[in-house]
Amino acid sequence: MKKTLTIILLGLTVLFSGSVAAQKHQSQLIPLDKSFDPTEDSHITRYHDSVRLLYNLYFNDVVAQALNDLGNEAPQGTLANILTAALFQYGDALSHNLDGHPLDLAMLNFGGIREPITAGPITIGKLFSVLPFDNNTIVVIEIKGSELRKMFFNNLRKLENVQPIQNAQIVYTNGAVESVTVGGKPIEDNRTYRMATINFIENGGDKILENVETKNLITETEPFRKRIIDFFSNEEKLRGTKDNRVTIK
Repeated sequence: MKKTLTIILLGLTVLFSGSVAAQKHQSQLIPLDKSFDPTEDSHITRYHDSVRLLYNLYFNDVVAQALNDLGNEAPQGTLANILTAALFQYGDALSHNLDGHPLDLAMLNFGGIREPITAGPITIGKLFSVLPFDNNTIVVIEIKGSELRKMFFNNLRKLENVQPIQNAQIVYTNGAVESVTVGGKPIEDNRTYRMATINFIENGGDKILENVETKNLITETEPFRKRIIDFFSNEEKLRGTKDNRVTIK
């Protein structure tokens, strides 16, 4: 099979080499932006129109409905709460599939959530605007309680450094962390926790895990945004709420 395929490819190479030798070709870059005049070249026009049609079909596809405005405001945003809930769900499934252990908490960064969502239809294009980073993927890490404490009480100590969390509760007093619980219980220094986050944070982004020792268990290959699109599609209708995950005294 390999030999036959090689012969066919060699034949095609010779054929096209002969064609190229017999003809002179010229090329130029044609930007498909506002300067493009569709009346000048019908071939480019058809290509331009087909690309725009595919773009509109995909990016204008409605995947869910927002029942209220979904904000991204710190220290707790309704959109961030939904996104961390989705992250926790996927991370928990990954952890269970690995060895049956449940996930303990999930964390994102406010900087990675670029736009709020207004009440009404949510399109794929909108989710691309909310989460524009293609290379962000879900990771599941192990982190000892003492290191988790370091993350909260050192790196996230100030209220201005608060980040979106799921299944954890932080109390800030006078702008600094007073207490943290995970799953409603105080952090145990000798216990090993499992946290879902994104590779940007694992790799040192926003200094959330700076000087904090972790162990990577799972790195997803699908973009985080793809998982969010799936989550929104499955939910169909989303209502953003706030709870006691962040308390300010």
